[in-house]
Amino acid sequence: MAETKYSCTDDILCGVNLPKDAKALSELEQKHLPVITAPKDVKRDEAFTVTIEVGKLKAHPNEPAHFIEWVELYSGDTFLFRVHLSGSLSVPTVTIPVKLTHAHGPLKAWAKCNLHGLWEGVKDISVEG
Repeated sequence: MAETKYSCTDDILCGVNLPKDAKALSELEQKHLPVITAPKDVKRDEAFTVTIEVGKLKAHPNEPAHFIEWVELYSGDTFLFRVHLSGSLSVPTVTIPVKLTHAHGPLKAWAKCNLHGLWEGVKDISVEG
């Protein structure tokens, strides 16, 4: 991941939260960062599977009062999907096949915690053909 920092002067409810130091994640960051699993290289217009896991690094609470509301995936700034989740009745892991028509940019996942705001995870991907 590129050098990152919290936005809006460290207010986690303002803007998109990114790790301050990707090599030394805080407990809050470990619980909230969406982790993207996908191939590094894909072929244009061919489906491939993307998995986004929130809490993969450290379990995120999943209860009515504290949960991941939704997960979105982008390729660069191109929207690919959004999945809504319910507290205590779902697990913040999403696997969906997608396909790309060209290199839009890195895969970017956003996850929205009802208490701790919006979090972003990024994975580089190359589109061939």
